[in-house]
This record gives sequence, structure tokens and C-alpha cells, in this order.
Amino acid sequence: MTFVRKRPMAHHVALADKPPGYTFGRPTKYREEYCQAVQEHMGKGRSLTAFAGEIKVSVESIYEWIATHPDFSDSVKRAQAQRVNALEERLLSANNGGTAATSIFALKNACPAEWREVRYENIEHTVNLDGISDEQLAAIALGRQTPMIDVTPSKKLPKR
Repeated sequence: MTFVRKRPMAHHVALADKPPGYTFGRPTKYREEYCQAVQEHMGKGRSLTAFAGEIKVSVESIYEWIATHPDFSDSVKRAQAQRVNALEERLLSANNGGTAATSIFALKNACPAEWREVRYENIEHTVNLDGISDEQLAAIALGRQTPMIDVTPSKKLPKR
């Protein structure tokens, strides 16, 4: 037996005269002009949160728009790059230490992938391979589990 719907469901009728993407509840405050506005705002070095404050919506609304409006999401990505550009320009034109320091701080937060502080540690080990068999060396080279290796030093190393 096949069920055939003769009349549309009530929520389909209610949505028929609404714009695409409309849902029940409070209407969205999203506007297409926000795509350009976010780029202009963040292009001055300001944050996405500050943009939310500028247009008087919550940050959660901004993130919802990013998730549901691909054009806005793309604009925000471009705006983030424009923000970093503005902050770098400010850093390069800084003529005092305070401006430079605040610019670097802002860049570390705006673009941590490129501006985070990276610390490298150089650790040196001295290993005597005389007591390791060819089988054990081959296993190490191939990344396999090695048979037990005695790592007791044959002579004492000088203290530093």
C-alpha cells in the first residue's frame, strides 16, 4: 500500500511565501551587505567580535551565519587575512616600541600559525653502538620492535 499526500503539510504552506533559508522563530538579522561590511571592518585591524558589536548582534549569531551562509563564511576568511595585513602594516610603520609591542601581541592572537613564539630545544645524546648486534640495528632502522638492548654505560661520563 502506498501513501500519497493530497495536501501539503502546514509548515510547508507557511514557508511557501518566505525567502529561501527562512526558518520558524525569530527572523535572522543577517544581511547580504554584511559580507562587504565585515571585510571593511576587519581590514582596519579590528576583530570579528568587534564587528558583531558594531552591527549589534551576538558573536554566536556571527558564527551561525558563518555556518549557514557560504558567502559570508568566505568573506570572513578574506576579512581575517585583511586584518592580519592591517596589523602587519601597523607593525612595519611603528616608530615606537609600544606600538610595535601591541602590534605583535595582536598578531599573535589574530594569526597564531605565523606569529606564535616557537621554542626549539636541542637535546644531544651520546650513544655507544658497539654493544648492539646487526640484528638490533636492522630492527631499529626498519622501525620494528627491537630485542632488549643493554644501555648501561661502559664508562662513566664526566660531570658538567
